[in-house]
Amino acid sequence: MDRNIICIQHNLAHSDCEDLDLIMALASFEYRIHLIFYGDGVLSLFNRDPASIYSKRLHALPLFDVNDIWVDEKSLSARKLSASSLPNTIKLLTRFELKNLLQHNLAVYTL
Repeated sequence: MDRNIICIQHNLAHSDCEDLDLIMALASFEYRIHLIFYGDGVLSLFNRDPASIYSKRLHALPLFDVNDIWVDEKSLSARKLSASSLPNTIKLLTRFELKNLLQHNLAVYTL
């Protein structure tokens, strides 16, 4: 496949959005991107003020053609979190699907 995968594996709750800025910059140069939240990275999607810069940038990613935003189902369940409170633009990813994506894409970057 011809996509790049960016994996968010750490909780970026106190991030100043550098990860999302990087993703938007890559997308603006027409990189095709999958964005995957797994491990403690899933915590970045919760307990955020919807008015925060991080939340606004996360919701803006589809404007940059970053439409493949995934969250690892196993990481959610291990932290007793539910995908029902996530935006509908974020899709669940099984461990098998995660492994398949990581094996069959152009490059994988971890933040």
